[in-house]
Amino acid sequence: MPDLSTFDLHLVLTAPGAVVSAALIASIIELLKRVPVIGPWIDAKREPGFGVLFSLALVAYAVAALALPLDLVSIFGYFLAFIGIAALASKSHDLATTVTYSPPSS
Repeated sequence: MPDLSTFDLHLVLTAPGAVVSAALIASIIELLKRVPVIGPWIDAKREPGFGVLFSLALVAYAVAALALPLDLVSIFGYFLAFIGIAALASKSHDLATTVTYSPPSS
């Protein structure tokens, strides 16, 4: 089990790391929407696709950078990590966009 007090790429492939990675991906998508060239191109229809692509890239990078094994059981675990991160990134982004602030009534 990796040390959870420091960031390491092993953390991406754990349950707490999936939550952090999903929030990071949702934040990156929000930042990209503010970039003048890319921002207008990213709309509500393309945001989930970006979340999936960034999730896949993050898991693939973690596996490659750490030189993790590539057997059938490990690949299935990496796939589950990818699905978990992609789903959480999508849900956290949807939640962040639907939550609205309404001031308390006097």
